[in-house]
Amino acid sequence: MKFWWLLLVVLCVLSQVLADDNSTIEEDYGPLNEDEEADATEDDLHLENQDEESDGDSYHNWFNSSKYNISVIATWLQNIHCVKWAPPNHMYFQMANTFFFLSYLAPNGTYGILYLRCTLLVGCALFALWGWTVLCSLDAFLWNANFVAINFVHVCVLLYYLRPIKFSREIEEVYMALFYPLKVSRHQFKKVLDCMKEIRSLRYQEVYAHEKSTKVDSLSLVLSGKLVVSQNGRALHIVFPHQFLDSPEWFGVSTDEYFQVSITAMEEARVLLWHRDKLKLSIITDQFLQAVFDHILGRDVVKKLMQVSVSETMAASNNGNLPNNFDDAEDKPMLLIKKPGDGPGISALINRQIQAADPNAWRLGRIEETDHETTV
Repeated sequence: MKFWWLLLVVLCVLSQVLADDNSTIEEDYGPLNEDEEADATEDDLHLENQDEESDGDSYHNWFNSSKYNISVIATWLQNIHCVKWAPPNHMYFQMANTFFFLSYLAPNGTYGILYLRCTLLVGCALFALWGWTVLCSLDAFLWNANFVAINFVHVCVLLYYLRPIKFSREIEEVYMALFYPLKVSRHQFKKVLDCMKEIRSLRYQEVYAHEKSTKVDSLSLVLSGKLVVSQNGRALHIVFPHQFLDSPEWFGVSTDEYFQVSITAMEEARVLLWHRDKLKLSIITDQFLQAVFDHILGRDVVKKLMQVSVSETMAASNNGNLPNNFDDAEDKPMLLIKKPGDGPGISALINRQIQAADPNAWRLGRIEETDHETTV
């Protein structure tokens, strides 16, 4: 860009020099008539023949022409020389240009654009004040007043975009645990959160979804508590906080289909529900958010498969019974702890399944709750 500006200035200077050159010739010799032009043409041809015959004459002519061009440029520079400088302008003018100078130092990024707009806003405001109070020029005031209004609108929009976004404690924990490590901004997460249907509270042993009865029309994330997933009366795995209840149904299952499992609360729990179709429609234009959800939900499905695999392996290696010695797994707490006063329910069902002799049945073992996966 600087190169083009420099080239434009050079072209302007050359055009001015050529114009002054022609005007100087006409002033010295007057305009040429047709006969004089013809004679001048013959003289030029004669001079060209002489130049071809003699190199010394050519050098002499080039020196004289260069000397003439230098004199023309010197005359032009004398004509543009200021004989008397005007006094310095008012303080408003100086301050306005100072802010314009600072605007050229704006860095990149959103905050850099905000800095640029603020400096331009102040500079144009000072120029408008200078045009109104000092210059007394209505057009100068109106132009700069329009510039002030435009920059003010830009500053308001940028400040609204950069406003701090806060969430409730539970939502903040979800954002920090799942979305913040994947570089999802708060504004992007707010866009996802706008598709939320409700936060549902579940009591102990309350059924969230019935097998082949409840439609898969939402995406559910456990905020607190634990829920057990079962099929045909057999427990499959447990869902912990910050895990999804229906992550397998996200891939390739429409909202008109039904759950193939039952989901029951093992304790008091809270579940965040998204409108599934609305959420997919909201992120369909954002490839980054699509990749984030595919990654989070895919990782959640893998965790569930690992839990089931560990349960089957431990049940098969112990002939369907839990091992007696857990000294080497003290840091892996049991996921199921029978509370005092608990009657027959899901916990009793799971404990019976753990102690069942059929090695082909779905079982729960000592599953490590802590996630040691490296954050992407």
